[in-house]
Amino acid sequence: MNVFKTLRSLLLPALALLSSVPVCAAEDVRVPENRVIYEVFVRNFSPEGNFTGVERQVPRLRELGVDVIWLMPIYKLGDIGKWGTYSSPYAVKDYKAIDPDNGTADQLRSLINTIHANGMEVWFDWVGNHTSKDNVWVSTHPEYYGNNFYSPNGWNDVYQLDVNNAAMHEAMIDAMQYWVSEFDIDGYRCDYASGPSDEFWRKATSRVLKNGNRIAWLAEDDSKPQLVTNGWFDYNYAWAFHDRLLDFARGVNVQMLREQCAAFYTDNAYKGHSRMVYLSNHDVVQDKGGSEVKLFHKYLRPLTVLEFTAYGMPLLYNGQEIGYECDRVSLAEKTPVDWSRPDTGITELITRLAELKHTQPALRTGSQCGTLTNLSTSNDNNIYAYRRSANGCDVVVMLNFNDAEQQFSVNGGLPAGKYTDVFSGRTVDFSNPGTFSLPGQGYAVFVRDNDGSVTPPEPEKNHYIYLENRTGWDNLGLYAWGDAEVFGGWPGAVPDGNYMVDGKEFTRITIPKAHENKNVNLIANNRRGGENDSANRQYDLKSINLNRDYYFTLNPSSGTELSISTGIGSILPDSYEHAEAGPEANTSEPAYYTLTGIPVSNPTSGLYIERRGFQTRKVRL
Repeated sequence: MNVFKTLRSLLLPALALLSSVPVCAAEDVRVPENRVIYEVFVRNFSPEGNFTGVERQVPRLRELGVDVIWLMPIYKLGDIGKWGTYSSPYAVKDYKAIDPDNGTADQLRSLINTIHANGMEVWFDWVGNHTSKDNVWVSTHPEYYGNNFYSPNGWNDVYQLDVNNAAMHEAMIDAMQYWVSEFDIDGYRCDYASGPSDEFWRKATSRVLKNGNRIAWLAEDDSKPQLVTNGWFDYNYAWAFHDRLLDFARGVNVQMLREQCAAFYTDNAYKGHSRMVYLSNHDVVQDKGGSEVKLFHKYLRPLTVLEFTAYGMPLLYNGQEIGYECDRVSLAEKTPVDWSRPDTGITELITRLAELKHTQPALRTGSQCGTLTNLSTSNDNNIYAYRRSANGCDVVVMLNFNDAEQQFSVNGGLPAGKYTDVFSGRTVDFSNPGTFSLPGQGYAVFVRDNDGSVTPPEPEKNHYIYLENRTGWDNLGLYAWGDAEVFGGWPGAVPDGNYMVDGKEFTRITIPKAHENKNVNLIANNRRGGENDSANRQYDLKSINLNRDYYFTLNPSSGTELSISTGIGSILPDSYEHAEAGPEANTSEPAYYTLTGIPVSNPTSGLYIERRGFQTRKVRL
C-alpha cells in the first residue's frame, strides 16, 4: 500500500481581480522569500540508507511542498575516534570524495538530476571548522591545523582547523567549487558557521559560483548576525527561538509565546533578512532527546502551524511530515525512519501549510517580509492569535493551546472583509466576526475570501470518516477490510485530528482516494494491542461503500467495551431493541452505534434506525 498520498491542489488559483485590488493569493509561486526546506540524513532516510533510497522519495517531497532538499554531509568519513558504530557525518576525511555507504558518483548525479527535474534545489552540508583525524590534510598539510592538532569542544573524532590560514581557505574554496561545478548543486548549509573566520566566508560566498551566479548560503549559527547582515549568508538558524518553543512545550505560558514571537519577528539585527525556523533537525533529535513528536507532544499541530505562518523559512527533517516519533537518535548510528505507520493528518497539515506559504504573499519573509501583529483576545491565557500583513494582503492565524474547546472573541485588529479558514471552510466577515471557537489544540488560518483568494475546499481526492468518541478511549484507530485494499494497518489508521461540526467534536480519519467506491467493513478500536490481545477493544461499525463522508458515534451506554477476542459484543445495551427477525436473531452480534446517513451539515444526535441484513435495530444516543 502506498502510504504517501498526493495532497496537492488544496488551494485553487485566485479569481481575476480588478487592478486596484491587491492580488493576495496566486498560483503556486516559488521564490527565495517563501521557501520550504527539507533536511535529509541519507543514512537514516530510507531502508537502503543511500542515494537511491532518497531518490525514490523525491517526487513525494515535491508533492509535500518542499523547495530545497538539504543533504547532510555525503563526503568520505573518518574512522579515528568514532563515538558509535558509524562515523559522524561531520567528521570528513576527504572533501572531494563520496562516502561509499551513500553510493556512487553516478547515483549521486542521478539523485541531483531527479531533484532538479522535480523543480527543487539541492544544498550540500559543508563542514568548515574541523576535519576528521585521518583527513588527507593531516599528513599533507599540517599547517592547515596550525601544526597544533586538538579536538574542539570535546569532539574526539575531529581536529580543529586553523581558521585564519589563507592557504587552507583556498583549498576549501576549491573543494566547495568542485561540487557546484561537477555535480550542479545549488547551495550550502554551513555547519558551525561561527567557527571559520569572517574573512573565509567573505571569500567563499563571493567566489563559489554556479554558472557565474551566486548560490544559496545557510549558516548554522545565530550568534553572529553579521554573517547574514554583511550579505555573506542568505539565512541563518533561529536556535534561540527554537529553545523558547521548547520552554513553552515544557510549561505552557501563552503570553510568553506571544512575546517571544513578537521579539523574534522584530529583531532589528535581521531586518529584511530571513531565518530558518524549525521544530526538529538532526541536532535536536540527538541532543534534545528525540523527534518533534516527543518534544512538543500534544502541542505539535498548533506549533507546526506557527512554524509555517509566524516568520521565516520552515524546515522539515527526516520523517517529520508523517509524525515519526523516536527518542534520541545518535548521528553515529544507523536508525532508519519507520515509514510504515504515517500520521496522515500531519502530512495533510504540512502540505496545506506549504501551499499557503507559496500562495499567500503575507507569509513571505526576507526582503518581502511584511508585519506580524499580535491580536488581543478575550481568552489570551489559551489562545494565541496574530495577523501577517504585506502589501495590502493579510493572513490571520488563531491557535488554541488548551486541551478543551475554547470560545473567544478578538478585540480589534482584524482586517476588513470576508475571510475563510482553510481548514474548516468557515467564512467570517471580520467587520462583525462574533465569537470564534477552536477545538482542543486546534487552529484556524484565515485567508481573504471574496476579493483576492478562493475558499479552499476540502481535499477532493479523499473522503473521511468522522468518529464521535464517547468510550473514554484515548488511543483511537480505524481499520478497514473488504473489497478494497486494506487501509489503516492493524490496529488501525491514526486520526488526522479533531474537528468541530455543528458544535460536536469528531475525530477524523482519511479514506484514501484509491478506496473510493469500494465496499469495506470498518472496525474502530483503541489500539492497545495486537489481534490476540484481550486488552484491546473494538467496535465493528458497518459495511459501507466509500463514496462520501460518514459519521459514527462510539457510545456504549453501559460504558462496557467490546472484546476483540470474539469480534462481537456479548449482551447489547438496554437501548437496543430487537426487530422480529426469526431464529437467526441473537444478542451476540456486532453492536453498531452509528450516525450514518446524516448530512454533513447536520450530524446531530437523536434516534437513528439502521437496517443491516435481516434485522432492523434502533439505537438511542
